[in-house]
Amino acid sequence: MVERSGDLGRDVVAVEEPLEIRVDGEAVVVTMRSPGAERDLALGYLYAEGMIEQVVDVEKVIVDEAPRLDEALPPDAEPAVPGSIVDVQLSARGRRAANRRAETRKRERAFRVTSACGVCGKPSLEDLWVRLPAIHPLDLEPDRERLLVQGLPATMQEGQPLFGDTGGVHAAALFEVAGGLPRLLWLREDIGRHNAVDKVVGKALRANRLPLDDTILAVSGRLGFEIVQKAAVAGIPVLAAVGAPSSLALDIAHLAGIRVYAFVAADRSNLYPAAPVEARRLDGSD
Repeated sequence: MVERSGDLGRDVVAVEEPLEIRVDGEAVVVTMRSPGAERDLALGYLYAEGMIEQVVDVEKVIVDEAPRLDEALPPDAEPAVPGSIVDVQLSARGRRAANRRAETRKRERAFRVTSACGVCGKPSLEDLWVRLPAIHPLDLEPDRERLLVQGLPATMQEGQPLFGDTGGVHAAALFEVAGGLPRLLWLREDIGRHNAVDKVVGKALRANRLPLDDTILAVSGRLGFEIVQKAAVAGIPVLAAVGAPSSLALDIAHLAGIRVYAFVAADRSNLYPAAPVEARRLDGSD
């Protein structure tokens, strides 16, 4: 790179590569992501989309990494395409469940996902609404919960080496709340914030940890619909974001029963409470 002074220098940039997710050999989606935790990303994505429900729905996960652009290839080889393919092969139980879902809800999913959007290209508005479990609030006093949330960004920063090197990735961190104290379970970085969440949820799925009803999900950057949707499916009761929330994110969180903290820092946070259980309406009716 060329610095402002005109001198030549070196910089570290975040890697962005495509990942194709397949189910039983059939392509489902291509997402732009940061390499790493491909299995968890694929499983988390499929779980959020309702294509798998439990870890026993999966027989095995095969990761096929394509050659990198800087790798030497034979002279007669085809040009290399960077990225990886993850093929999630369903178990017999998973196939039966998938077939039942396909019979009740037929749809086409010919779309692509970019690192900027986790729901762009969905074929209908109905596809934005997925199954939502009963979400139970944390057993914490309001003031205690707020103070706990405001301490999470500092903990996250300690586990973000890629952001420290590049300044170009997001992070999602899942904290378990036990005895009134937070414990970091998993933190993942990715160029796409929705990918970071999928990686965390996929890890929880493999650990048989779902639903995540005693946890807080903290994310860097803004809070959009796709993050709330993924949290809701996973049963997460509290979301904390360093940035601003969108209107749709707050609408879905309110209806799903998720408490949202935004603009979170050590000395401040904005709380957007969830709707009372009796007021939640998920079917869009009046």
